[in-house]
Amino acid sequence: MLIEIYEKDQFTWNCHKYDPPTYLHQPAYIILLNDYVNNLKIEEKAASTIQTDETVSRQFLEYLEQNNIMDIADVQLNTVSLFIPSISKQYQPNSMGTVLSALRSFLRFVKKKNPIMGDLSHAIPGSFGRKTLIIPTITSEEEQKLLGSVDRNTPSGKRNYAMLLLALRTGLRSIDISNLKLSDIHWKANTIEIVQEKTGTPLALPLLTDVGNAIADYILNGRPYSHLPHIFLQTHAPYQKLSGHSACYGISRKMMKAAGIRQDIHDRKGFHCLRHYLAARLLSEETPLPIISSILGHRNKDTTKIYMSTDLAHLRACALSLQGIEVTQEELL
Repeated sequence: MLIEIYEKDQFTWNCHKYDPPTYLHQPAYIILLNDYVNNLKIEEKAASTIQTDETVSRQFLEYLEQNNIMDIADVQLNTVSLFIPSISKQYQPNSMGTVLSALRSFLRFVKKKNPIMGDLSHAIPGSFGRKTLIIPTITSEEEQKLLGSVDRNTPSGKRNYAMLLLALRTGLRSIDISNLKLSDIHWKANTIEIVQEKTGTPLALPLLTDVGNAIADYILNGRPYSHLPHIFLQTHAPYQKLSGHSACYGISRKMMKAAGIRQDIHDRKGFHCLRHYLAARLLSEETPLPIISSILGHRNKDTTKIYMSTDLAHLRACALSLQGIEVTQEELL
C-alpha cells in the first residue's frame, strides 16, 4: 500500500490474496542449495547473479517438495518441464531468460554432484516466449522537456536534477546512482569512480561540467546535513539514503509526468530509459561499440549490440532498395 501511494500518489482498494511463504524443509535440499551458493562464491560470480541463482534454485527445490519429490535423484526431465510454466507466473516475460539461465546453471551443478544422474538441464528450452526486443528510450525533444520540468529551487528539485543528469549523461544504472557516495566523486581528476552493483566491476567515467555543477549545487545547497557517505538522501527526516530501484523509479516517474512524456500505460518510466537514450545518442554519433560498452559498464561487449536497433538513420542507410525486383500484384497473391 505504501509503495503504491509513494509511486502513484494514490491507492486503489483491492482484495489481496495472502499466500503464506514457503520454505525448504528437506535437509538434503538445504545442504544442496548451500553447496551451490558456496560454489557460486568460489567462482566469484557477481552478487546479483548469486542472489538470482539462489532464488530460482530455492524455488525449484520448493516445487519438488510441494510435489512430494524428496530426493533429487528422483527428478525427471518432465518435472523440470512442468516447473517452467509454473515459475513463469511469478516473473515478467522479459525476465524468463535470466530465470532459465539460473535454473540451467543449478541443474548442471546437480549433475556435477551426481554424475550417475541424467542431465536435467536438457529439459530447459533455449528460449521462452522470446519476442523482438524494442529498446525503450526517449527523444532529444523529450530530454529537453525533462530537464526543463524540474524545479531546481527546492532541495528535492536539486537532488532530482542531479540524478537526472547522471542518468542522461553517464548512463549509470539507477542502483548505482542511489548508491553513489561522496568519495566516488574525484573533483580534482574530474572523474566518477565506482564499483558497479550489478556486475561487481570497477567503472570510471568523466565528470562532465553540467553533471558536476548539479551535484555540487545539491551537496552545498540542497542535501540535508548527515554523516552518511551517500550523496543522494531522502528529503524528509530521517535522512536516509534512497532505497534503490523503487525510489529512483518514483523520482523518474514523477519527472516524466511533470514533463508530459511517456504517459501511456505500457511506457517504461524508469531511469533505464535514459541509459538507453545515452547509448542510442552515442551510436547515432558513430561512436564505436567498444567505447559505448565501456561507458555503460557492460561486461559482455555483445550486450551493447541491442542498441543498434535504435539507430534508425543508419538502419535506413543499410536498407536494400527494391528497385529492379518489382513484382506484379498477381505475383504477390
